[in-house]
Amino acid sequence: MRGQLTGVVAVLLGVSLLVLMAPVLILTRADYQHRALLDAVIRAQGLVPVADTVAAGTLPTEPMDAGLAVSIYRPDGRVFGVPAPLDPKVLAAARRGAATIGLDGRVDVLLPARGPGGGSSSVVRVAMPDSSWERAALGSWLLVVGLALALLLGGVLVAELLVRRQVGWLHALGAGAERIAEGDLSARIQPGGPPEIHRVGAALNRLAVRVEHLMEAQRVRSADLTHRLRTPLTALRLGVDGLPDRTAAARLDSDLIALSQAVDEVIRTVRWSREPGAAEADLVAVASERVRFWSALAEDTARVIGIGAPEEPVPVRVSRSDLRAALDALLGNVFAHTPNGTPMWLIVTVAPDGGGSLIVDDAGPGFPPAAQLGRGRSGAGSTGLGLDIVRRIAVDSGGSMTMDRSPLGGARVELRLGAPFREAG
Repeated sequence: MRGQLTGVVAVLLGVSLLVLMAPVLILTRADYQHRALLDAVIRAQGLVPVADTVAAGTLPTEPMDAGLAVSIYRPDGRVFGVPAPLDPKVLAAARRGAATIGLDGRVDVLLPARGPGGGSSSVVRVAMPDSSWERAALGSWLLVVGLALALLLGGVLVAELLVRRQVGWLHALGAGAERIAEGDLSARIQPGGPPEIHRVGAALNRLAVRVEHLMEAQRVRSADLTHRLRTPLTALRLGVDGLPDRTAAARLDSDLIALSQAVDEVIRTVRWSREPGAAEADLVAVASERVRFWSALAEDTARVIGIGAPEEPVPVRVSRSDLRAALDALLGNVFAHTPNGTPMWLIVTVAPDGGGSLIVDDAGPGFPPAAQLGRGRSGAGSTGLGLDIVRRIAVDSGGSMTMDRSPLGGARVELRLGAPFREAG
């Protein structure tokens, strides 16, 4: 866009300068021709009084430095000065007293000089070749063209600076809008530039604030709704405990536990921190921390938890609490759906384009062949919110989650987490 606008300005300015420069060049050429013609007339008038008395060899036979060629045609046919040929008819007219200024449109002046007694006169001729005065005009032409090119270059540079400034505001506006579109509702655009761009930037900022408030209100309402479910669940559990049929009571109690776990996961979902622009955590540090946390349970169940990670931090676009929740869900799945003694391994790597990758492998039975999402269920009758939450955490960070078979023979879950947002400049 910037190149197109600068190009349009350059073309318009160039055409304008060309239109203005053409008459200047034409008038400059005509002015130098008139000056040369006036110089020739003055020289000729100065020779008219002495034309009949000048001696042979007095006048130079070659054009002078200025290019003026002086000739005197005597009545007896002799030619003093530069022996330039002349049309007999024109010479005869000059002898009869007809002065000629600008012969054939050139710098060529013929003036008659009457002899004593009014007899046949001598003719004074002063001529200059076009190349002489055109060389002088060419210098002025070059000066005019150079000035025009300087004006064109200056105009293009000024236009480039102005266009770059305006396009820079548009780029900043687009970058801010892109961050908001990617979910970074904390991103704000610094309004600037022309009033139109300023108004658009301010409107985008208001839109981001409005959306952020609406999402926060929706999360609060959702959390409140899920918390309200705890009261009837508690009442149901008390009622189940009072049933005389203990077999039915045990079955209902199992269903209530599954329902309670699902409600807990919904509450955890709506409590997510939604500040992608400010969310950032070190994947290596959080993974190491959760491995240490789960190591006690692993020791009690005869499991081994290994971790492979780089020494340097791996920042990702996830809040620390969300990243801990995702790791707890993945490790908890392994503990819940593999037999005791099953080893597991965490691998942390740096992504080439920023962010990081986390792989959780185990040597268990692997995912069921029918539905991999079933591994995310936290209990009988659950809706599988465990892995669904993990998946959404990865997607909201700009990454993804995939499930496959691990080299250990069990299940593999790989999280690709995006890089944190960075302020431009």
